[in-house]
Amino acid sequence: MHEYILDFGIQSLYLWIDAPKIESALKNLLSNALKYTPKGGKIRVAIAEKEVDGKMFCLLSVTDNGPGIAENLQGRIFESFITGENDPSFSTKVGIGLRIVKNTMDLHHGKVLLNSVPGKGSEFILYLPLGREHFKEDVYQQVEDTRDDRKEEVFIAPEKVREERSLESGKKLLVIEDNDEIRHYIHTLFEKKYRVLEARDGEEGMRIASEEIPDLIISDIMMPVKDGFTCCQEIRQELQTAHIPIIMLTAKAEEEDLLKSTRIGVDDYIMKPFNPEVLKAKAENLIRMREQLKRIYTKTLMLKHTVEKPEEEEQASLFMQQVICIVETNLTNPDFSAKSLAGLLNLSQPTLYRKMKQQSNLSIIEVIRSIRISKAASLIMQKKYSVQEVAEMVGYNDINTFRKHFTNQFGVSPSRYNAL
Repeated sequence: MHEYILDFGIQSLYLWIDAPKIESALKNLLSNALKYTPKGGKIRVAIAEKEVDGKMFCLLSVTDNGPGIAENLQGRIFESFITGENDPSFSTKVGIGLRIVKNTMDLHHGKVLLNSVPGKGSEFILYLPLGREHFKEDVYQQVEDTRDDRKEEVFIAPEKVREERSLESGKKLLVIEDNDEIRHYIHTLFEKKYRVLEARDGEEGMRIASEEIPDLIISDIMMPVKDGFTCCQEIRQELQTAHIPIIMLTAKAEEEDLLKSTRIGVDDYIMKPFNPEVLKAKAENLIRMREQLKRIYTKTLMLKHTVEKPEEEEQASLFMQQVICIVETNLTNPDFSAKSLAGLLNLSQPTLYRKMKQQSNLSIIEVIRSIRISKAASLIMQKKYSVQEVAEMVGYNDINTFRKHFTNQFGVSPSRYNAL
């Protein structure tokens, strides 16, 4: 058993806060204190009022007499998802929780500080500004509180102006994660540039992906109802979602999971706990590469345009999008052919030939080859794979044939293209 001390000497303070988020932050700190304070130890929770640089703050503190935190971790403990290597007093969950606590305090224009002495204990202090002046440039949601027949206005502490910020890029990003705090944290990482959609499990994620067609999906692996593997596999099998880049979050680096992710078409993966800047860089890179690939397709597929009949133009665009998605889904199959494409489109081969002739100056075989080589160019631009690896990833078993087709399409060899 632990000894608990509650030090609440203040009767009331005027705060504008998002109560559930502050409650979650306190729970994180208390959970850490309970986990690392030995039996018989003391945990103290206190509230106080303090003036700092001419501004008044409410201080919420959680103090324990546990093992403390190593000095080499104290200076960066809130900056990213970190772990203390070979340090049993600091776990992955602590790193994730503290980064989320800091993020919550940033949203409230406050801060969280740590005082810790190894071997003696730790004190975490949340600084919440009093009043509401610090929120003057933020946006508020005003609701009615009808509990106990009371009718009064309650102000929910503001989030940043997400929809306006998302207009910066016009892109949509879907986060599929069952942990509410991590999902919200990832949301805040991307809300400045993207419209961020959220799903709590794979089933909800698949539904939202089909309805919204996001530009990128970030998905956890272990989730209830439908796990990340099943969800991502279904996304790859649906024509309208097959092209969406996917980043998989995983808490373990087992080769079996990484191989499975690759087989179902996951574009990248990142380990938990993760560095937020690495996640943002990977996401932005995948979205950028997809845009580059679209431009390459536009140039290489020799598409015809029917400006006089916009409805036909729209149908043609949808048809070619289906063709591209199907070929991309079958890139690693060297035997994928015009017959295979016709079957997956539910068309006879003569009908497919006729429709393709209306939309492109290329034959079906040339279109399939062009999509393979265009995807290869996109992969080469990432500078992550050798030419041999890229060739295999787009369905070429013969490297010489791959080089010949690549040079014919782009005018330079794969290795030279990589240097451009």
